Amino acid sequence: MNDFSELYQILEFDKILNLLKERTISSPGKEKFDHLQLMTDLETIQRRLQEVAELRAILEYEKPFPLNFIADVREDLKKAKVPGNYLEPHSLVQIARTLSTAVQIKSYLVQRQNSYPNLYEHAKRIVDCKEIVNAIAAVIDFDNLEIKDDATPRLKHLRKEIHRLENSIRTVMEKWLRLCSQKGYLQEELITFREGRWVLPVKAEHKSRVKGLVHDYSASGATFFIEPLEAVEHHNEMLRMKAEEREEIKKILKEVTSLIRNESSSIENNVSILAHFDFIHAKAIFARDLNCNLPELNANNVIEIIRGRHPLLQLYKGGEEGVTPLDIKIGEGFHTLVITGPNAGGKTVALKTVGLLTLMIQAGIPIPANPDSKMSVFQSIFADIGDYQSIEQDLSTFTSHMQRMNRILNEAGKESLVLIDEIGVGTDPEEGSALAVAILQELTKRGCTTIVTTHLGSLKNFAYQTEGVENGSLEFDIETLQPTYKFRLGIPGSSYAIEIARRMGIPENVLEDAQKLIGREKSQLQELLLDLEKKIYHYKKLIEETDIEKARLEGLVKLYRERYETLKRDQNRLKKEALLESQEILKRANAAVEQAIKEIKEKQAHPKVIKKVKQELSEQRSEIENQLTRVEEQGVEDESGILPEEIQVGQWVYWKKQRIYGMVVSEPDSSGRVMIQSENLKLRVPLSELKFARPGGKKSSKESGTVSLQIAPKSDVLPEIDLRGLTVDEAIPAVDKFLDDAFLAGWQQVRIIHGKGTGRLRKGLTKYLNNHPRVKSKKFAGWNEGDIGVTIVELNE
Repeated sequence: MNDFSELYQILEFDKILNLLKERTISSPGKEKFDHLQLMTDLETIQRRLQEVAELRAILEYEKPFPLNFIADVREDLKKAKVPGNYLEPHSLVQIARTLSTAVQIKSYLVQRQNSYPNLYEHAKRIVDCKEIVNAIAAVIDFDNLEIKDDATPRLKHLRKEIHRLENSIRTVMEKWLRLCSQKGYLQEELITFREGRWVLPVKAEHKSRVKGLVHDYSASGATFFIEPLEAVEHHNEMLRMKAEEREEIKKILKEVTSLIRNESSSIENNVSILAHFDFIHAKAIFARDLNCNLPELNANNVIEIIRGRHPLLQLYKGGEEGVTPLDIKIGEGFHTLVITGPNAGGKTVALKTVGLLTLMIQAGIPIPANPDSKMSVFQSIFADIGDYQSIEQDLSTFTSHMQRMNRILNEAGKESLVLIDEIGVGTDPEEGSALAVAILQELTKRGCTTIVTTHLGSLKNFAYQTEGVENGSLEFDIETLQPTYKFRLGIPGSSYAIEIARRMGIPENVLEDAQKLIGREKSQLQELLLDLEKKIYHYKKLIEETDIEKARLEGLVKLYRERYETLKRDQNRLKKEALLESQEILKRANAAVEQAIKEIKEKQAHPKVIKKVKQELSEQRSEIENQLTRVEEQGVEDESGILPEEIQVGQWVYWKKQRIYGMVVSEPDSSGRVMIQSENLKLRVPLSELKFARPGGKKSSKESGTVSLQIAPKSDVLPEIDLRGLTVDEAIPAVDKFLDDAFLAGWQQVRIIHGKGTGRLRKGLTKYLNNHPRVKSKKFAGWNEGDIGVTIVELNE
């Protein structure tokens, strides 16, 4: 990779690095940006970008990342390594807090290692230095950076004595203050300090009256600062105690420093890892602030930037809305791109955007572009952008330009990205044009990925005629003569000099002379380009109008879809209301059945009573038939199936596919199917093919072709009884009660399960059923429904 500092400045990457440094929290983190080197290995770049993506995800979706404090403790560690040295409390606290941050980050990422594997790879290398942190915390108060009183028993004793002596001195001084004040010896009524000792400001004329040591006097000589003799001894004792306190503190600090000395390599390791986390964290914040993404990376010299934004422009404009996004591609079918167009049209910004986003990717920084963008990893990057005229070196713009071209031609190869602004500028246009074509031919032949901007018309023809080279331009609004900054591939741009001059009021005869001087062929080319621009502008307007009409139609479709959904919801509501009403009708019907059963039981099933009840039920049946018909007419046919949560055992349903009515006799299974009983058939049917039906349903008998209605069977009486395991004597009473209940509950057909076994129970029941008044007919079940182990009984009406 070529020289970074100059390249960073040309493409303004140095400004990006400064923005990243502002987002760090430590000096070691900032230094990583100061010494940042571009990466050229695809896998390494992908890994570094993934680290940033993971930390950004943490910032946006997780609890706060515990990057709380990182101090630059490198100098302290150097000092600690020297035997006999000790660190001051402030330095020790800095180390402890830094190590605590490391421990917290490791714990945080250990808990989330599966979600953030790349970050965990760094965190797992952090050495647990809790012993050092605890040792420092045990002896130093982190808030005031003082050694704690109870750091050692000796220190606790010394400070207790010092406190006692301070109180004694204060008592003595206050006593002498009152005494001298009463006698008028003092210049001021206060106790002050001189040379670290407490003294009284005594008037010069009374200094002999106060017995003590003179520590100082005023510049005028009018005041002497005297320490009373009574306080001197106390003070001397206190100073001795304080000296011992300092020695004890020194001893404590040396002990803690020795722990740091022994673990200095581990601490340095942790600080290095924390600096890297600070480095990643700053990138993640930057990526979040500018809504950056990870593009698809390749090593095939393919660049396709989709809705890319120059990050500095985005920041200066206050967000994405103020920046026209760039869509540009190169590397598939061509690897040299010639961008033409008027001044201030955005050519240089487009060139810088491509270069800057490439630098960001190879520095492991996500880019402000669509994630579907493609970026290539280059082994070297060259840029010649801007006016580099040098007064100090006596270099003209063209000479400086040629120096850079010389370097590019000496070093650029197939894996290089070359960016040149205004190629061939600064000299005679004809010669500059020839040089520009020759340079581009050479770079194209080498396979370099090259993007240049120019005003030279010959380069448009070169791009059109040369394989591997393509034209491009930035869109220009013909009506307003203002740039739109939208890139167009395959279309050369015009300078619009004559057109702009005409709009500015230059006389027409002057413009006509200018057209003649341009030359007929060149003038025709300019006219063709201008005509092409106008057609493109016209077609763009048509597309915009089409898009507006499309949006209007989509809005109508959405509106009608919403109305359809509303109607559908209303249909479902009406259906549910109808169903609820039918359920209420059935509830009343069942109440009538319950009353009839009660009367029969109370009057011991006398034939006249049964006949009367049957007549009443027939009348009820007719009335319910009429009511349910009205309810169904109010409901709305719903072709959708039944939901699992809607179905219950005992409900009547209609199987649309086979045109069969039946009652649900099982809960839905895992595949959404239920068992329904239809006469002598049991069928397992998908809920999606069922709809709710009237209780009793319609007879499927082909003979009658009529429709009848049954009163809903009692929910607690099922059309089946299992007698297996009973004797004949035990089974007969059970069957008798079962047949009565089934008859009164409205069942037309029931199943009696007796099993095959020895056949004794089957024979006994068959004999009993032959003469039972409730039994109309009986038969054994089919081979797939229990065969001779089940008897199906049809009941009398």
